[in-house]
Amino acid sequence: MKIATWFLAAAATTFLGMPAWGAPTAVTTHGPANTSLAALISTNDLIAGQIGVELAGDMGWHPANPAAPNSLLPEGLPTFTDGVNNTGLYGLLNDLPAAGTPVKRVQYTLGGAKTINEIQILTGNNGKDGRVFSTTVISTSTNGGGSFSTLGYFQSDLSGTINTGQWGSTLVEITNGGGGPLASGVTNVIFDFYAVDNTQGELRDPFVGVNPFTGIDDGFNAPIASPLVWEIDVIGVPEPATGLLAAVAAIGIVVQRRRQRRT
Repeated sequence: MKIATWFLAAAATTFLGMPAWGAPTAVTTHGPANTSLAALISTNDLIAGQIGVELAGDMGWHPANPAAPNSLLPEGLPTFTDGVNNTGLYGLLNDLPAAGTPVKRVQYTLGGAKTINEIQILTGNNGKDGRVFSTTVISTSTNGGGSFSTLGYFQSDLSGTINTGQWGSTLVEITNGGGGPLASGVTNVIFDFYAVDNTQGELRDPFVGVNPFTGIDDGFNAPIASPLVWEIDVIGVPEPATGLLAAVAAIGIVVQRRRQRRT
């Protein structure tokens, strides 16, 4: 099941004074099982295998997560970028944040200025409840982390959406709705993850009253239960050499076919 949530990202960019055209566009895909979307995640993106840096305000992990005492355990930071559709308690974030505050704050360094084509966030839960949803604010830097700008606010589904057994996984794919790269010259990326569920399988935005990113009051109390984040992908533009090799390969195929026709 796919759901387009472009209006959330567009509202965020308009709020921040950026042009609405070409705004980041988020499309949500739900899978019936916890591994239904495994084939869609990347294993060679810009942050593959990288251990992110937890920032000030990070609330750690849920006490049930084995990584609670040590973020470097497999169920902690490594699960975000290992290219595997982990399940179980992997990536289970902490609960009970204050309204409007993230539960997990992680920064990644891209190793130089990079062009980003797409960002993907995979969440899920074996229990098929509200923890499969995600709400994320993504910020980018073009000066080595000296300063950051908000790329957008991305809520996987509309507030009030309920999951009580139908979905085991959720993939949010963020691209440039106007075509072309999502962001250019990016050196660092910050992901702020928020609580999503009221413990009854119902998604709510993390704010009480008007959401400052969307300008909408969803009419609900703030959520208290957080998602299980199983993968984050920051997918770059293929290097020129890669594109050249692909073109050469295509030319080779055409030449071979022509030779076959002549013989």
